[in-house]
Amino acid sequence: MKKTQKTNKEKESNTKTQTKESEIFASCSFSSLGLHSTLSEQLQERLGFEAPTLVQAQAIPVILSGRHVLVNAETGSGKTIAYLAPIIHYLQGYNPRIERSHGTFALVLVPTRELCLQVYEILQKLLHRFHWIVPGYVMGGENRNKEKARLRKGISILIATPGRLLDHLKNTSSFVHTNLRWIIFDEADRILELGFGKDIEEILDLLGSRANESVEMGKSSEFKRQNLLLSATLNEKVNHLSKISLENPVMIGLDNMKMQPDSSVNQTGSLGSDVDEDLDYSIKSVNSSSGDYRLPAQLVQRFVKVPCGSRLAVLLSILKHLFEREASQKVVVFFSTCDAVDFHYMLLSEFQWIPHNLKKNLNRCF
Repeated sequence: MKKTQKTNKEKESNTKTQTKESEIFASCSFSSLGLHSTLSEQLQERLGFEAPTLVQAQAIPVILSGRHVLVNAETGSGKTIAYLAPIIHYLQGYNPRIERSHGTFALVLVPTRELCLQVYEILQKLLHRFHWIVPGYVMGGENRNKEKARLRKGISILIATPGRLLDHLKNTSSFVHTNLRWIIFDEADRILELGFGKDIEEILDLLGSRANESVEMGKSSEFKRQNLLLSATLNEKVNHLSKISLENPVMIGLDNMKMQPDSSVNQTGSLGSDVDEDLDYSIKSVNSSSGDYRLPAQLVQRFVKVPCGSRLAVLLSILKHLFEREASQKVVVFFSTCDAVDFHYMLLSEFQWIPHNLKKNLNRCF
């Protein structure tokens, strides 16, 4: 009887797992989306992705078509791969091969240093077999002269925070962006929430990206610039940015429409639908602080309410429990200040219950 109950529970657990996976992943391969075979292999070998997420399956073919795209999807849905993969697909196929002297072809704007480094790390893995495509980043808090030297040598795909990028556009004459083909706004809602709206508009003006201009690469080819906007939430500021940066975009992921078109315009609002360039929107939910965020279905959240003076003891107890349960456990702990990071790093480094290999990882992280 107990064995039967256990078997039934296992079946229920497997069914739930399969249901969750079907809600996240598409029933196709990366190569079937039109990506180069080597790139598809890199996604599996270097990143462990056997199948695209639903957002990737919807967005990649549209981005490959050259259209401007607005992607509305929650964090953890695979938006980063959705825009990086098509860019690499095209850059690796240029004949003759692109060179560092050609400057920047793709620009990825992100809100924070942390996301900048995260995207850069993913990009490095994807470019493992495409050594002639050079990734790089510029961001606040880094040595500006070192960034200037890297820009002078040439960066094919540049990840940047808005303030530092604007600084280099104005003051770094060796920054070559005449061949710029893609501009991507990753986490556009966060970029605008942090007050970079005016910087973004100035960047668009300096790059001539308010209009879909033709760009000539040397004398061999000509292509249109493609702008991509990705956001977990849609509000008035994101709507304004989409209007000034996107031209007749395709909208991906808007099945639960937070932003709906004016009733006078013929618009279906379905996944991958076309949007008229003069479309007016009425925003039903515009307050990003109201908790109107869609969280990934696979994310499990828990919280502990403790007095301020007991936070450290509770944190250490939780970490000890996690490491005792599974030695290979990986944990990311966020703090509000750099001083708090330094303090907890020094403290945790002295604990004997942290395995030696995890101490090495701790040193790398900090």
